[in-house]
Amino acid sequence: MKLLLLISVAVGCVALSFAWREPWIGGVGLLIAFVAMFTDRDDVRTDDERSSYETTKSVRNMRSRDRR
Repeated sequence: MKLLLLISVAVGCVALSFAWREPWIGGVGLLIAFVAMFTDRDDVRTDDERSSYETTKSVRNMRSRDRR
């Protein structure tokens, strides 16, 4: 929800920069978009969090053992 709000504010600022012919407003909009991009949390669960029997480290160890 926060990401959507920040992106909409950023798009509004960039649009206002074209309407008012003030380039600094577009710069503020791009800064807001930059902040929105890097503060967005990626809530993808890893294999370890899925309570699987094998951890990612053990899977990597098995795959590297097969390559030798």
